[in-house]
Amino acid sequence: MHKNLERIKKVTILTGHILTFVQIVSITLILLASLYWFFELVEINILNFLTPMMNAIKTTMQANFGEQLEKGQAGIDGSLFIFIALTGLLIYIVAQLKIFLTHTEHSLNKSIVISKQKEEEQFNIQLNLEKQRAMMQYKNIVVLVNISLKSLLKDMYQTENDSKRIDKRQEAAAIVSFYNTMKVLPGCGFSKDGNTLIITAKKFEMIDAILKKINETLDNLRNEYKMKKIALNANMAVDVYTDKVLLKDVYTDLKTLLKLNMPNEILCYGNFCNRYELMKNPQFEAYLKGTYDITDDENIWAIIKKN
Repeated sequence: MHKNLERIKKVTILTGHILTFVQIVSITLILLASLYWFFELVEINILNFLTPMMNAIKTTMQANFGEQLEKGQAGIDGSLFIFIALTGLLIYIVAQLKIFLTHTEHSLNKSIVISKQKEEEQFNIQLNLEKQRAMMQYKNIVVLVNISLKSLLKDMYQTENDSKRIDKRQEAAAIVSFYNTMKVLPGCGFSKDGNTLIITAKKFEMIDAILKKINETLDNLRNEYKMKKIALNANMAVDVYTDKVLLKDVYTDLKTLLKLNMPNEILCYGNFCNRYELMKNPQFEAYLKGTYDITDDENIWAIIKKN
């Protein structure tokens, strides 16, 4: 649309230049005719070289206005006067046309700006729709939960190695307890890598239920282990991927977030945030944790439950 308006604007500007040229020519002709007429009356021959052009003008005026032209007692020919008057009228009309064209150009400029804005809005809407359609292909979920335990008691007779050995046994038990509670979720797959439980699902709409269940389960386990004087921490990460991507590749990238060691927070990349924005009635929200040097500078987000 705005391209058509710009074409009309170019025609308007070109027409304005042509009218300006007509004005210049008309003013020049009025000046020459007035001087020639004056010098003719005072019988000065300085502009005699214009006689052929002036005679042509007189002949034209007499052919069109012969009946209206009258000669005075001094024999003054009014042909040039009629020409000057008509040319002056032409200049006035051209001036009005230029005013109209100037107003039209201003109106076109506004219309072009509005048209560009509308087209840009339509383009952005279309772009967002295409982005949404592409993001809707990201429907597979993977969540990593790495559980670690730490004794809240300090035994002066307990060696560091003994402490680690006890924690390892209890960490394995904590993973089992966590899995036993989580496995009731329908449509989820589970696997284990050391102290990391891997939760997968092929329906993104399950994400809120999964995250909610993770938080509730971890809260219960923390309270349970706190009574045993043991602190339970969990490093977590979540991501989403398409059917064309292998889970092992997503898992490799997601393990990097666990290495940031931000206990009890669910970390994710921006890709997950973009997909989560399309959720209807989301129960969680994302906030930017910061930019970290992973492979390149990467924005890392955290998922928290809405108040």
